[in-house]
Amino acid sequence: NRESEDVAPKPCVIPEAEENAKLEISAVLQDFSIEQEEKMHDALARLKIVINSKEFKQKVLDHQFEGQNSFEDNDGLTNEEIYDLIMLGSEVLQPEDDEQMDLDITLYYASNSTVGYTYPDTVRTWINNKFFKTYTLGKVAGNVAHEWTHKLGFGHDFRNTANRKYSVPYGVGNIVKELVDKM
Repeated sequence: NRESEDVAPKPCVIPEAEENAKLEISAVLQDFSIEQEEKMHDALARLKIVINSKEFKQKVLDHQFEGQNSFEDNDGLTNEEIYDLIMLGSEVLQPEDDEQMDLDITLYYASNSTVGYTYPDTVRTWINNKFFKTYTLGKVAGNVAHEWTHKLGFGHDFRNTANRKYSVPYGVGNIVKELVDKM
């Protein structure tokens, strides 16, 4: 009977660290239960490993939009300049090159289709528990990375257009999700 057979656990694959990558994560969490906070901290720990990896760097450098190494809505920056900006950790409202991802995340609930959001005039990000509670650690980490790239000044089309997935927030978020889910 196949159902009673032992299934080998999936091996944990830790990506190789990029030699000069030292991005740290500083997070303030609001309105999280103890269990929700543990899940977010697990996702952030994996995000830190992934964002400092050789594979993350290569995937950002190799990101394609319209057949070229580029992102949509890239503010005129090359993929390498986008990667460098990420690694500097210089948010628009906290412009120090401190190699730190500064996060202020509030958990809320809404029955709409918004996974998370932020505004350009605040350091805070809001994450919708409707999605957070069922998301894998990769999806949580990807959503955090997506929202944080808004803090770096990157945007995307408000409407769900064909090119939106190639923007910096969606592109970087998807890279993070993929790499964390491989761990």
